[in-house]
Amino acid sequence: MQPQEMLAELHAHLGYKPLNRLWAKMEIIIGLIAAGLGIFLVSGIPFFVGPNAEIIWLIAGLLLFVFGGYLAMAGHRSHLYQSNNELTAYLAMLIRRHQP
Repeated sequence: MQPQEMLAELHAHLGYKPLNRLWAKMEIIIGLIAAGLGIFLVSGIPFFVGPNAEIIWLIAGLLLFVFGGYLAMAGHRSHLYQSNNELTAYLAMLIRRHQP
């Protein structure tokens, strides 16, 4: 049995749905862009907008930074789950191969 078949069997047995690698990469990229934009809003824009709107830009920048960081970490966690599932399926294949 191939590792892909073992992975499909593992997902079926545990009730997991397969994770999408493209979506995980997009989460990381969008998260990093949002975090960078949040840092830019916190550090740069309030000086150009004026003193009255500074607190609004500060809050918006901090929220965007936190959301972007969370999204990037969620994408990274998804990649870790995918690789752990693949390694588990590979080990299961090796164990089955060596059993009598």
